[in-house]
Amino acid sequence: MKDNESFDPTLLSLLPDTQFLTASPLAGGLTNRCWKLFLYHPSNNQSSHYVWRPLTSTAQAFGINRTHEYQLLRLIEHFELAPKPYALLDTNPNNNEQVLIVDWLEGEQADQRFTNQQLCQLQARIHALPLPIHRLDIKQRIEHYWQTIPVDLKSKQLMSIYHYFDNQKIHHYFPDTCCHFDLGRYNIIVPNDCDQLVDGMSAKVIDWEYACAGDPSLDLTMTILANALSPEKAVKDYCLAREEKITSESTETLKWLEAVNYWQPWCEYLALLWYLVGYQVWHDDEYLQQAKQLELKLKSMGI
Repeated sequence: MKDNESFDPTLLSLLPDTQFLTASPLAGGLTNRCWKLFLYHPSNNQSSHYVWRPLTSTAQAFGINRTHEYQLLRLIEHFELAPKPYALLDTNPNNNEQVLIVDWLEGEQADQRFTNQQLCQLQARIHALPLPIHRLDIKQRIEHYWQTIPVDLKSKQLMSIYHYFDNQKIHHYFPDTCCHFDLGRYNIIVPNDCDQLVDGMSAKVIDWEYACAGDPSLDLTMTILANALSPEKAVKDYCLAREEKITSESTETLKWLEAVNYWQPWCEYLALLWYLVGYQVWHDDEYLQQAKQLELKLKSMGI
């Protein structure tokens, strides 16, 4: 069966100057069923590639909102750091179901040639973007995940962890910035120069579905954990990228390290709940194993 035969292009008829040519499913992407589209625009006799990003029930389980993603991409589109949004279509207005269509970015997924230092520099560039309207309410996100997780997965230990964090007040270290909240090489596109070192300034970032305003130190902590970075080295590289006058013992560095240490348990807890939601959605035992490991890790922290 051809790829096109399982893709329904009906909604594309709502778009002016747009004719559907082909569609192929995209691999990867844990919360999406995305497609690569090839569309023809009669007005300029040009054809272009796009990405079809639906709001599936799976995406909704993770608290994703395509309207927020579209608004953010519109806000930052002139900074050449993310795919430009092409259209936002309602698939079922009664259920707030939407499809976001964005430009396809040519290139390849970053690998280890995109260094940890470049990763932290890219993080700093994201934090310098205009501030989005919507911000991450971490306790609200936790509660959304918690309500999605079935009772039979809520062990005595997990209940104890839940009540521990529920009783903690959130401490914000730095003023809100634009945050990606899922930055890793898996979401970075670099030019197809396979035999060359990657120019960090040419990198672009995809999958902005979790992005919103938030404490930049929380975003940095998520990046450190997701990419197994050294907190000390990452903080130094990040602060240097922000052009702050720092030394390893400077007040600014110590404040960022304090913030990263503070946010680490919160990030581990968010990841734990995320994996349990993932297990509920996909019934993949690997997600349950990851959740159990994080549960034990939090227990070892005395939580």
